[in-house]
Amino acid sequence: MNFLLKKSTLALTLSAALLLSACEKTVQAVVTPAAPVAAQTSTTQTAPAPTNFDTAGFNIVEGKDYIRLQNPQPVQTAGQSEVLEFFWYGCPHCNTIDPSVQAWKKTIPASVKFIRIHPSWGAHMEVHQKTFYTLQALNKNDAMDEKVFNALHNQQLALNTPESVSDFMAKNGIAKADWDSAYKSFGVSTEVGKAGTLFAAYGLQGVPAFIVNGKYQVSGDTARVLKVVNKLLEMDAGAKK
Repeated sequence: MNFLLKKSTLALTLSAALLLSACEKTVQAVVTPAAPVAAQTSTTQTAPAPTNFDTAGFNIVEGKDYIRLQNPQPVQTAGQSEVLEFFWYGCPHCNTIDPSVQAWKKTIPASVKFIRIHPSWGAHMEVHQKTFYTLQALNKNDAMDEKVFNALHNQQLALNTPESVSDFMAKNGIAKADWDSAYKSFGVSTEVGKAGTLFAAYGLQGVPAFIVNGKYQVSGDTARVLKVVNKLLEMDAGAKK
């Protein structure tokens, strides 16, 4: 009984901490409405992302640094380790950790598959979600994800209608006809559906959330999160030997 009580207390403590570094499903909007044109052209300098995700001497504790999922899911790529990032363009915490994610993904070995997933739990997120999967369909995520984050959080562009997103993409070199066609495509709709299914399957309540090998969840908006992810990958690989 004491063990179960202690385990429950750890889980509750972690959940409370995550509320401070995640956008929960109860959050309806975090993006500032479009500002005057003069403000829209301004940019905010982003601090350089850390590039050291080494785990030598780095220890993690279940219930504090990560949780073991109650509903583990099979990895999507057989024969590889897998890290899923559930995120939302409009989430300030996802924006905060994104530079670290971009730096981290350049360091992972070929044996690790990294997959981004953009869920939606309300109408306020649907356009952003379709924006992500349209960029994916056009193979433009690497070029545009950072620009979308910057537009939303630094330039205060809402990008909350298909028309505003289409105009934004056209200004960034994506042909309007190509964008509009992909945005309305069956393929994008299919990916949107898959994202919702996975978000529900893992029982997630907010973003950013990193899922390691379908069974561990790490949440937060600091570079340390990626070190925890790396440590879990190491531990899981070691357990299989």
